Amino acid sequence: MVDKTDIVYSIIVPTIGRKHEISELLSSIKKADIPVPYEILIIDQNDDGFLQNSLDDFLSHLPIRVLNVDFKGLSKAKNFGALKAKGEVVSFPDDDCKVFKDTFETGFETLNRGYDLVFGKCVDEVGEDTVLKFKKEPFELSTKNMMGGFVEATVFCKKTVFEKFQFDENMGAGTFFGAEEGYDWLYRILSHQESKAFYNPNIKFYHPPVIADKGDTPALKRVFTYRCGTAYLCRKHKFLFKYLTRLYMVFLASMIYKVVDSKKSVYYGVEYHALKLGWLFSKNFLK
Repeated sequence: MVDKTDIVYSIIVPTIGRKHEISELLSSIKKADIPVPYEILIIDQNDDGFLQNSLDDFLSHLPIRVLNVDFKGLSKAKNFGALKAKGEVVSFPDDDCKVFKDTFETGFETLNRGYDLVFGKCVDEVGEDTVLKFKKEPFELSTKNMMGGFVEATVFCKKTVFEKFQFDENMGAGTFFGAEEGYDWLYRILSHQESKAFYNPNIKFYHPPVIADKGDTPALKRVFTYRCGTAYLCRKHKFLFKYLTRLYMVFLASMIYKVVDSKKSVYYGVEYHALKLGWLFSKNFLK
């Protein structure tokens, strides 16, 4: 085990409702090359004992701290984990992802070029992009070119940056505004222009593809919370054009698909109403 005074890197993993995936992530970390002393913080939002069997095989081999919490919410769990972290650098891999052998080495090599935070990409088993379409070439991030160059689950972030900029706990999984917390977080960091951020597509995390079925109930629930988050983001940062464009496009899609695909029509209809409700309700949180 690593003495806490020697820790350079804290891998923070908020988790709820997943057992096998946590084992897979920890197994991949165990096989990875990590160039600095590190710790793994499991922010456990489950009932007592839920993860016990999943963690038993790793507690004696990996520097794991399990922090049981009595709240739910991804952003809140990340902030809590960073507060408890001993490392100078923090990361927040998803609890259903895995790392490659060189993920951490490449992340630190990039960070050590003079950046304050660096991002990688998410891929599937054959190396194709998941989560979003990533840019093919590395580049330095700004508020004007962020898209395609970041997912917060791939970040290596100096803790000095995180101490100034935490995740908005009104946003993210487990809240009404269930997405865009990463965009909000990075946008606030880059708006102050004190920190340098970089995207390196050679920093790779395995992440299962996001299910694209637009007809089932989980997909409708997911798009509702996601678009409430989009509306919150747009209202918070006054992205009126972005908001109105999305609102118009999904309304148009719901009308067009009424004729050819009723399931997609419902999906885009839910997205449309979520954008409106998210905009309306966000007023109570943005005072």
